[in-house]
Amino acid sequence: MSAINIPASVLWPALYVLVGVIITKTWFDWTNKKNELPTGTAPEFQHWLKHKDEYGPISSVTVLGQTMVLIHDRKLAHELLVERANIHSGRPKLKFGFEMVGWNNTMAGKQCNSTFKLYRKYTHQQLGSKASVERYNKVQETAVGRFLWRVKQDNGAALTQYLKTEAGELILKVIYDYTIEPFEKDPLVDLVDEAMEQFSEATIPGRWMVDVFPFLQHVPSWIPGAGFRKTAAAWKKTLLDVADIPYVFAKQQGKHKQTSQADFVTKSLEQAQQEKTLDITDEHAIKWAAASMYLGGADTSVSTMNAFFLAMSMFPPVQLKAQEELDRVIGNTRLPTHADRENLPYLNAIVEEAQRWHPIAPMGLPHVTDAEDTISGYRIPKDSLLLPAIWWLTRDPSIYHSPEEFKPERFLPPDNEPAATSFTFGFGRRICPGRVLADASLFLTFAQSLAVFNIDKQIDKEGKVVEPKHEFISGIVAYPGEFGVRVTPRSQRHEELIEEVARRYPWQESDAKLLTKA
Repeated sequence: MSAINIPASVLWPALYVLVGVIITKTWFDWTNKKNELPTGTAPEFQHWLKHKDEYGPISSVTVLGQTMVLIHDRKLAHELLVERANIHSGRPKLKFGFEMVGWNNTMAGKQCNSTFKLYRKYTHQQLGSKASVERYNKVQETAVGRFLWRVKQDNGAALTQYLKTEAGELILKVIYDYTIEPFEKDPLVDLVDEAMEQFSEATIPGRWMVDVFPFLQHVPSWIPGAGFRKTAAAWKKTLLDVADIPYVFAKQQGKHKQTSQADFVTKSLEQAQQEKTLDITDEHAIKWAAASMYLGGADTSVSTMNAFFLAMSMFPPVQLKAQEELDRVIGNTRLPTHADRENLPYLNAIVEEAQRWHPIAPMGLPHVTDAEDTISGYRIPKDSLLLPAIWWLTRDPSIYHSPEEFKPERFLPPDNEPAATSFTFGFGRRICPGRVLADASLFLTFAQSLAVFNIDKQIDKEGKVVEPKHEFISGIVAYPGEFGVRVTPRSQRHEELIEEVARRYPWQESDAKLLTKA
């Protein structure tokens, strides 16, 4: 075997860097243990809960000079993140996930600058009100109807996949007017699924040493321990594909549409042209605002919908009461629609309770303070990370009676407990821009599913009932732990309703063949 001659000018700097990486890793691991940072697979919110018990509703921990402020109080969270949003709406400067991979181009990772304001402008104009979202009622009814049909084929055996397909079908149609593959895997649905898995990994606190020691970004990728650079490059390509491929498709197809019937991208471009502001800055903002909605909408709603099916299997009386309301108000001659919503108070309460019982982001996304501040006698240093403990805010027994129970009636008279959606969608300037569309989608999915299906606990091969558990999978977006349900039509008539919907909204040919690389 021949020797490889490496010039000293390359070898010695590389060795210095390698030693630095090893020292950094050792120091980083020791610091984690010393400061009792979350480890393993236990949910982060459970780890931090002990700080509330020991130090009170607001506390902090400092690691390598970075202060994290933990907020376990609803009023304090509102005061800091809503009333003082002008100084508490920044985002962490994560070297790996935001800068190297590029998530700082999305609305979730963007700092509150002029570009961020453009993002918000276009999303608010096109999807910020009930009236604007109502334009897509038929799109929602189509997606939910096809979901019902898919579930009926195997009694919900592939429930999560069907929910992902429904969410992908809806958001891609609304944002890009893209039609997904009806019976096979769709490239854009799979693409956003891959990107969101990468996002969860890229933004785990403490996962990437380069976030703590930014100089590591200059380490050659062939140095042992520097494989994160190749990972960042690969994940950056995935994210760029998410933004570019459907955007190019929408622009090409939008040339042949009437604006009144168009998608988010086409309508936003038309709006910018009318205002005579369309330039490269606006194009960038529209493209990434669209990608942000696509990424967020295709993942977060699936978590809540999964939790709904889990809750219905765990709390049969809730399901029965909802079905009684649906039968009384609508009967069995048709499916519920958005027009019925004001007459279905218990269904509305279920939508609220699903988001309280299983908040999709138990610790929220961190806010960063742009200036030193004080609250309740505590000093908050500039550049601190503010972490609202949303999971605890939805479980606070002083506000929510029996918080672990799924009780929609808590939001109805005489209890009238406050809705958790005032914070589960985020705070202040960081509130979810797609919340109106998400709320409408959740209502229609829950209402139509309960109208035609019974949702029961799973039966194992021995004929025994499998008792489900409500658990959280750790991550930025927290899915329920693995569970199974049996979803069956309530009657022959309800089965016919599902088939009628399938005939009313016939399957369309996919647009996948029209996609081109940007």
